[in-house]
Amino acid sequence: ELVIGDVIPADAILLGPGDPLQVDQAALTGESLPVNIHPGGKVKMGSAVKRGELKAVVCATGANTFFGKAADLLNIEDTQGRFQKILFKITLALLFISL
Repeated sequence: ELVIGDVIPADAILLGPGDPLQVDQAALTGESLPVNIHPGGKVKMGSAVKRGELKAVVCATGANTFFGKAADLLNIEDTQGRFQKILFKITLALLFISL
């Protein structure tokens, strides 16, 4: 059950009947105002309940959540491209010449 002040621990689907839940998703979506999510709608992990009470069933956890998928997109490998390797070799050669 989600109540006022709860931080939603996983992606979940709201169960009804009941009034819509007002949820603050600013940290996830950048939306400055709370959004109304009706029963049957999906709430995202990391959101905060601002108004209302509803039961919910978890539909995704961990890397399968909206937040987890967004974090996975930011996981960039730090590999050097061919151009960077050539520039590094030129820089080393100029360094040795200057000494």
